[in-house]
Amino acid sequence: MPQTSAFLVFLVFLVFCLSACVSLPVIDPDRVSDMQIVSDRIDSLSADLSEQFLFSCAQKIEQLDQKIEPKVIIKVVERCSSQKKAVKKRPKKVVGKLRLGAVEKVRLIKEKITYAARIDTGADFSSIGVYNTKTFERDSKDWVRFSLEDSDGATRFEYPIFDTIRIKVSSRETANRIEIKIDIKMGGIKYKKQIFNLADRSHLKYQLLIGRSFLRDIAVVDVSRKNIQRSN
Repeated sequence: MPQTSAFLVFLVFLVFCLSACVSLPVIDPDRVSDMQIVSDRIDSLSADLSEQFLFSCAQKIEQLDQKIEPKVIIKVVERCSSQKKAVKKRPKKVVGKLRLGAVEKVRLIKEKITYAARIDTGADFSSIGVYNTKTFERDSKDWVRFSLEDSDGATRFEYPIFDTIRIKVSSRETANRIEIKIDIKMGGIKYKKQIFNLADRSHLKYQLLIGRSFLRDIAVVDVSRKNIQRSN
């Protein structure tokens, strides 16, 4: 028994010593407070940096806008101005076609004469009023001689006869007319070998008539206007 009691006392003593050697870590309240302050400071700095970054970006964008926008506006104005000048210089055409009024200036290139011509979409053929018409033969071909003025001293012009056609001049009458090919100029553009028939137009206001044979696939006519094309 004395030995058993001594052994128990020894075990109790051993347990006490071991418990004294193994101690749990102790958290310092001041240390926890310092860590929280550092964390809050980091969050604050992060927010400040983010705000400063966004503000800096906004300033840079505004500066770029101020530098770029005037140049863009200037370029747009210059382009519009150049396009406006180009439109002024461009021939007056509609969808690739010459735009004509009810009356236009037509120049006979060989004769060097400019007439105010009637643009008639109701006429099948183009015609020119002539005087003192006379046919003759040259090199086995039929030719015609005529003048453009009703006077004895008027200049005579000669052309080979292209064809002779029969035209309806009224509801009951028809007439044979000689056709020739003439070079003309209208709206600054030359049209070579255009077919005209020779007619007596002394009773009409316009000595020259432009019909559908010329207008087809070439021009668009605005009958409400005159002299749209001014340059020849």
